[in-house]
Amino acid sequence: MLRILHGPANVGNQPWILSRHERILGARSNLVVNYNTWLNYPVDCCLSEYQNKTTCTILRRAWFALTAPFLYDVLHFYFGRSFFCWDDYGPPNHFWYADLKLAKRLGKKVFMTFQGCDARQSDLSEARNEITMCREGFCQSRPVCRAQLDSQRREVISRIVPLADRVFVLNPELVHHVPQAVFMPYASVDIESFSPVWPKTEGPITILHAPSNQGIKGTPMIINAVNRLKQRWPIEFILVENMTYDKAIQLYQQADLVIDQTLSGWYGGVAVEAMAMGKPVACYLREQDFDCLPGAMRAELPLLNLTPATIETDLESIIKRRAEWPEWGRRARDYVLRWHNPSIIADAMLKAYQDPLSKFCLSVE
Repeated sequence: MLRILHGPANVGNQPWILSRHERILGARSNLVVNYNTWLNYPVDCCLSEYQNKTTCTILRRAWFALTAPFLYDVLHFYFGRSFFCWDDYGPPNHFWYADLKLAKRLGKKVFMTFQGCDARQSDLSEARNEITMCREGFCQSRPVCRAQLDSQRREVISRIVPLADRVFVLNPELVHHVPQAVFMPYASVDIESFSPVWPKTEGPITILHAPSNQGIKGTPMIINAVNRLKQRWPIEFILVENMTYDKAIQLYQQADLVIDQTLSGWYGGVAVEAMAMGKPVACYLREQDFDCLPGAMRAELPLLNLTPATIETDLESIIKRRAEWPEWGRRARDYVLRWHNPSIIADAMLKAYQDPLSKFCLSVE
């Protein structure tokens, strides 16, 4: 039985859902995190609380990091970190990635998945893209990215990523930042566990936006556009922030239309959850990044495109076609069942674990 370890962070619930479906397919797959976040995503084991520096906690983290390479066949790391990357204790030091390097010396398989700002370098994103959250005035982290984080990410990509047997990215833009990587669709949602709640075509229009970071998602421009449209349309706007995952999911079910983001060029886990519920989703899509997508996936994209310069006009055009929203919702659900089905992605991942040189091919292609 293949022994797989995911960690040391549960970003967007991707490692949890993937590990559960790897278990269904017969692997022994666990998710362990150094600490959890306010989102309170599920894990098999949380080693400590955030920034807990007691002797007992430090020893527990260190012992797990040292022993994991001996206990597992595959170590799948997220957010550009390994279990010795104690980012909540301070900046990188010479202990970081010691467990990853030990795993390589022991002949274990090492995989990495990047999901966004763990690999995106803000200076490169701004130089390449006309529209990006990395331009001045959007993401509040831009100054620290330019002063510190961009160089740290480049260091990880140049020195640590080559040690991995396989590297994946969940956002097409990141292929330009991590050239060794292969695109993988989100496997962060157990699609079939959601029953569709189709959008209403009459009465008040419930529009929902759930930003993890307002600057990254373009929240101010979304709010401004919706407030202007409220003067002409019966809109009820739900802003989901600082809420546990379970509570947020309950609010998603009430939405008729979900706005994901207007800056990053791709959709996130919230969009996948909303589409699984049969909701039409609007966001900014950067088509020049799409070369890494499977051709059929690119052709079937059901998302409604928003452009920052014309966001109010774009949204009003969508509202005027409200009678079509249930059909758009059905297309969205069919799309995520086909392209974000964790059972299919877990099966492809297990084949990659067994042979890292194999083509990462989804059976739906």
